[in-house]
Amino acid sequence: MRRIKHNLGRLPQVRMGHHRMPDAVLGIGLAGAIAVGTLLPVSQAFANPSSHRTDAAAVTTADTAATQDANRDGGQAASRSETREPVQQQSQAPADQAPADQAANDQAAAEKAAADKAAADKAAADQAAAEKAAADQAAAQQAAAPAKKTYANNLDGWIEEARDVLAANGKHVPSARAMHAAAIAESGGNPNAQNNWDSNAKKGTPSIGLTQVIMPTFKVYALPGHTDIRNPVDNLIASSQYCDARYGNMDNMAAARGYGAHWRGY
Repeated sequence: MRRIKHNLGRLPQVRMGHHRMPDAVLGIGLAGAIAVGTLLPVSQAFANPSSHRTDAAAVTTADTAATQDANRDGGQAASRSETREPVQQQSQAPADQAPADQAANDQAAAEKAAADKAAADKAAADQAAAEKAAADQAAAQQAAAPAKKTYANNLDGWIEEARDVLAANGKHVPSARAMHAAAIAESGGNPNAQNNWDSNAKKGTPSIGLTQVIMPTFKVYALPGHTDIRNPVDNLIASSQYCDARYGNMDNMAAARGYGAHWRGY
């Protein structure tokens, strides 16, 4: 339509009053102008077809280029979006992982502490049970064992203990009468008595203790664990052993001396 208007504008204008021309002439002229405007572009197209195709091709090429540019821009935008999204996810991953790791570490530490406490409690309980078992066993043994015999701290008590020690060691046990006679006749029953004037004293080996034994004789006849010459029990034991060796036993020695009635050194 623009081409028609443009071509109409190029027609020579006839300056005359329409009242001077008949209406039929005006109608014919208008129809001719319209025909010329319509046919002129068609004739130009036939006369120069390559120009029309070039314009159409240029339009098509421009449209195709615009479409490709749009697709390329869209693809690049999508690619950038896809590239940014994993980066964001990766950047969020460490932030999300840190609390989870800390929680796991805390739980592991708590479990280890609980296990250590349980092991310590069990060890303490086992030790307490072992100590109680040992105490119970000791108490049972003490209850089953006979009570330790006690002795009076006097001549009768010393004689009784000396006789028990000799029996426990499988030695001959003299009578209490023989021991009593020897102790009274030799020292008057004094465990600390010492003779510093007889022949033994002159030789440098005075008679010592409850039954007045010289040190060389005491060392020969003392029993293991009973080696104190001034201990009345130890002194009686050594004297009994000496009498066994020299007189057969202490009773033989004491009887020969009347159990003190006519005592003499032995």
